[in-house]
Amino acid sequence: MEGIFIGVLCLSGCLTFSTCLLHQYHFVSDIMNWTEAQSYCREKYTDLATIENTEEIKKLKDTVLASGYTSRVWIGLYSHIDWKWSDGFNQSGAEYRKWYYTEPNNWATIEHCVFQKNDGKFYDEKCDRALDFVCYNGTLEDSDFVSVSTVKTWSEAQRHCREHYTDLATVTNDAENIKIQTLITPINLAWIGLYRDPQIYWSDGSNYSFSSWYQGVNPPGSKKVLCGVADLEQGGNWRLFSCEERKPFVCYSVPTVKTLVKMRVKLEDSSVDLSDPAVKEQILKQLQDRLKEKGLSGVTLKLKEQADGKVFHKEEKGFDKKKKIEL
Repeated sequence: MEGIFIGVLCLSGCLTFSTCLLHQYHFVSDIMNWTEAQSYCREKYTDLATIENTEEIKKLKDTVLASGYTSRVWIGLYSHIDWKWSDGFNQSGAEYRKWYYTEPNNWATIEHCVFQKNDGKFYDEKCDRALDFVCYNGTLEDSDFVSVSTVKTWSEAQRHCREHYTDLATVTNDAENIKIQTLITPINLAWIGLYRDPQIYWSDGSNYSFSSWYQGVNPPGSKKVLCGVADLEQGGNWRLFSCEERKPFVCYSVPTVKTLVKMRVKLEDSSVDLSDPAVKEQILKQLQDRLKEKGLSGVTLKLKEQADGKVFHKEEKGFDKKKKIEL
């Protein structure tokens, strides 16, 4: 199979390939929880709606509004909520939280780090905000807290603590909370070691890169997983809710365009058997790789049998005085 070399492309007959267009959306007015909606979409269409650009936001909004519905609909977004300590501590006391009563509120879904205020309460915040911070020295069983009155982002504070002490402060009980509260009274608030990764995903496994979040609160409460809606009352922007809530939803399917092309395959080794399924598979792989190099993704290739049941036919006239096989 190493002897196969794909030579000339001639756009006319016997190789079929399909390319994906923009998602086609389907509004379903039945009321379901997120998991039920996901199963329905996977059975009837492709999956719950994935949105990858502003054009698709408009398309989804138009689809839902055309039905007369103007509120929240499930889409394919979901997020894991997993709070962790910077030093990796996960034993007894790791679940200690002293949230202010409105926290965590996950404003605009970008608040993934935690500071403690001089009231002893925890608040989630954007990790790139510059704040003072509290480190600890020694071990968790025998540690001293140290406040640092130099403003840094959460990651910068973490790095500083690891270089000069042990790590950002881990708080496992009320006694430790009070120690930190006393330390930060003069500076009002400071980063501690509690944080979480964003962990936002699409149901169909698409890469999460584009976003259009509602610029307000998305409180996770005690939930471990939250699911996404497009809120038509907020311009179609996305919000997170309990996955057990029951709402209508939007599925998507992917229309395709099929094109038939003709190719010439030049062989470096004339002994290669082009009827061998493994050889055919290798030819398709080489073509797929070349399409990717040209920036063409979402393309499915398939060899097409001709009227006599064969895929390949030897041309009578040579190409550049070498044997060639027509596909």
